[in-house]
Amino acid sequence: MPNALNPQLRVVGGRAVVNRDWIREFTGASVGSAARWYKIRLEQPAEHRHPEKERIEGSDFYDEKQFRDFYRWFQQDKQDKVLKADPALHELDAEEVVSINRAAELLGFKRASAIRKYLVSNPGYFPDSVGEVEGPTGRLIPAFRVGDLQDFDTKRTGDKLGKVGRRPGAQAEAPVGRPSALEEALAAELGTLAGEEPLTATDLAIRYAAEAIERSGDHPGLARELSVQYGGPQRSWKYVVHTAREQHAAVTPALSDADRRADIALAALRERGDVRGLAASLAREHGGSPDVWSRAVGAARSKLTDPTP
Repeated sequence: MPNALNPQLRVVGGRAVVNRDWIREFTGASVGSAARWYKIRLEQPAEHRHPEKERIEGSDFYDEKQFRDFYRWFQQDKQDKVLKADPALHELDAEEVVSINRAAELLGFKRASAIRKYLVSNPGYFPDSVGEVEGPTGRLIPAFRVGDLQDFDTKRTGDKLGKVGRRPGAQAEAPVGRPSALEEALAAELGTLAGEEPLTATDLAIRYAAEAIERSGDHPGLARELSVQYGGPQRSWKYVVHTAREQHAAVTPALSDADRRADIALAALRERGDVRGLAASLAREHGGSPDVWSRAVGAARSKLTDPTP
């Protein structure tokens, strides 16, 4: 059984300082998440950085005001990373029905395949179709109620901000044994979904990876980026990204050779920057002529600067 939390708030020199247990009770974060916030503080903006620890009577304390400022920034930063919906979505009548293509546009997805992927790989996460409508080619395609899309967007954009995460202390029907590294890292996020949908840490991690692939494309450093953003070991995120790739491929039409090269070039631009000789390097690494890869790099550049989703 985990030890009970012992939150402490003290006043030192006219300032309020708090211990790690106070932070965990205030945020609902796991011990791993709370420790990680401090560990990566130098990667956070200086004006919103997690406070430095102060040693008081053999225990670590942190400036309360600075921590509250950090946590407000942390919550907003998480919310800002979520795909943004078209404002028109929330202006439509809740009972209106739209096609899967229009639903994808309203929710900020690049393709309708993102919705198909959710329906196949993560049942219960995305609203069910309410019927079919005629698509652009005359073929019947799934349709969705606008009110259901609005509810989905409200949940994913974090409108339920506030005290999040698991309650401190023993949890009813908690699994026996030591939590995995991903469970520790995603404890607060899992807590916000408690009672809504039965998700494991791996399910949630795969969802985050799939959303990252949909938002910015698949690229070699994705597992590392997700590890930095959400916590947890990079090796766990490598498995998660691999699984998300397989699910994405199962519901996404095969890319043309030109699109495939453009995606590789886009990943290279993100990884290496727009360096001189990039097309020639890609030709050596992947085969083909430098001219072909030069066109791929040009297409990738337009994706980096294109403001549309």
